[in-house]
Amino acid sequence: MPRTRVRITLALLAAFFLAVSCSVRQTLVVKADGSGTLAMRVEITKVLHDYIMSLAEVAGQNDLLSSGKLFNTKDIQKGFESQPGVTVKRIETPKPDVLEVDLAYASIREVFAKGDAAKSAGAIAYGESGGKKTLKLHLDRTNYKQLATVFPLLANPLFEGMGPQANDTISDDEYMEMIRFSLGDEGPGLLKKSFIDLTIKPEGEILSQTGGTPTNGGVLFRIPLLRLLILDKPLDYSVTYR
Repeated sequence: MPRTRVRITLALLAAFFLAVSCSVRQTLVVKADGSGTLAMRVEITKVLHDYIMSLAEVAGQNDLLSSGKLFNTKDIQKGFESQPGVTVKRIETPKPDVLEVDLAYASIREVFAKGDAAKSAGAIAYGESGGKKTLKLHLDRTNYKQLATVFPLLANPLFEGMGPQANDTISDDEYMEMIRFSLGDEGPGLLKKSFIDLTIKPEGEILSQTGGTPTNGGVLFRIPLLRLLILDKPLDYSVTYR
């Protein structure tokens, strides 16, 4: 299989598992004491399900092929619970191409302010100053590959080499053409309609936000999947509250 084809396919998968798919939704609730919950639902489209299976066949991943399930819940749970103060309350695959996870964390400071994984990735940060609290998400080509330490869903041998590369100069049109080559004529349309939906609901008054839309009790960050996969420019999102 051509290297470009593999890379683009893996980039798509990476986006899906980051709170990225044609249907990926996450809701992060932050309580006043710093504890909270994260609810996640990931659903892979049929065209991607079939393509992942063909990729697994080429890679010789017999466990994935025999089970037909795209998500190894044991490994995912172990990865999440390796983060400080995180407990997996529920993790299920009601269908082979659907993953549902409910997490609880004791302190957002531990997960995103003091955790070594978050520091090394530099993608998610939490800080407090002058009575204000801020959550920031920063993605660029230098920290993208390190996100598997924060998002264990990426920790799969199939995903090695995924995502945007540091020296890429690929354009949107070139990327779309490779998506069409990899996934067929449906691919570009699916990609254009794909977003990461992340809702952050802090307990308290929201003072400001960047990159999102105020919603009932929180902020919705809808990140276009194409922008994440190319990352020709850094992506920055934040919410400040008290």
